[in-house]
Amino acid sequence: MGDWGDTPPTFDRSRDVWGEGSAGYADEGEGGGEQYMELIGSQLWVAGMVNLGRFRRVSDFVNVVDGYMVMRDAIVLSHRGEATRLAIPELRVLPEDIAIVGQQADEKPATATDSSVFIEKQAQRLVVLTRSHMIDGDIFIHGEGSIMAFVEAADPKFIPMSNVRVRWLSDRRLAARYSFALLQRTQILGIATGGIKLGGAEQTLRRAALLKAQVRGAADSDGLGGEIGSTVPLAEGPAVLVPEEDEEPTV
Repeated sequence: MGDWGDTPPTFDRSRDVWGEGSAGYADEGEGGGEQYMELIGSQLWVAGMVNLGRFRRVSDFVNVVDGYMVMRDAIVLSHRGEATRLAIPELRVLPEDIAIVGQQADEKPATATDSSVFIEKQAQRLVVLTRSHMIDGDIFIHGEGSIMAFVEAADPKFIPMSNVRVRWLSDRRLAARYSFALLQRTQILGIATGGIKLGGAEQTLRRAALLKAQVRGAADSDGLGGEIGSTVPLAEGPAVLVPEEDEEPTV
């Protein structure tokens, strides 16, 4: 193995991500420290504090998490965002089923010492459906970019959004509002590229009613009358009347 001897160099990812060793922390004052977060999954909604370790921003931290995310002083919330009596001193959550990571405050802005090149972007309203939620918020894409190309990209794993509103599909009332949130790409099932319109769509409703009527008509003409039962034809012959009590059968 040359200068490395018999053992190649390794990278302890868990220590780097979770900040459990010195490699997980930046110089004093540079890391993000503990940040309040709300995690919303298909059924779970929990709030608590997460230590960002050496990362200054929640988005940087969440997009590199490999394994469980550690949340301290966690409180389980109801579907309306109300605190329940279920408090958990330390909760470890797998991010795979998390659709939204919400914050009540904006991301810590980039500083002048950042080496990244500034690229002008435009705000676009994005409306998506997950298995359990309807989510809308602003995303920022390049001036000539498209929303679909942005959503279909592989990275980052969580899409940053601002001015975010979250609703459960089972209850369309507004459940949560965040100034900043992260949306996991793999949770997206549908995209409303034309936005949301309450009511309307009469032509679609009429078309759906017509298709349902056609299906019912096909079911009535299949010889079964819409009933579920045996399809074996009856044997031909004289009908037999079922006798009343103490009577002989007649033909």
